[in-house]
Amino acid sequence: MHTDMSCVTIVCQDEIGGLQVRSREGKWMDINPCADTLVVNVGDLMHAWSNGRLRSSEHRVVLKRNVSRFSVAFFWCFEDEKVISAPDEVVGEGGARIYNPFVCREYLKFRESSERGKFDKVGFTVKDFAGDLKQ
Repeated sequence: MHTDMSCVTIVCQDEIGGLQVRSREGKWMDINPCADTLVVNVGDLMHAWSNGRLRSSEHRVVLKRNVSRFSVAFFWCFEDEKVISAPDEVVGEGGARIYNPFVCREYLKFRESSERGKFDKVGFTVKDFAGDLKQ
């Protein structure tokens, strides 16, 4: 299981399926394949930019039978030098940012170095990198 480090991920999966997303309550839900459709996931960068309004989706693939599965993913990120900070319009009057501002490339490096051999573990997210200002 993991979250994507991108802003947005677009996935095309075959009819085998297996993609699951974790709900806010912690329950795994199947994302059943549907012909001519794409799955769109919010990633960590969009989660931070939206000040947590859009939740980075924790997901995994679970095959219920021993078959090959094919999927294609497109990951969209901000420019490397972009400073990720929730805009005032998103935070709202009297609101507060929940993460410290950070440079996109530095977060991507953090995730890439943290995930070697740990692809099945969540724990190297925006909160771990940029802090949680709500506390």
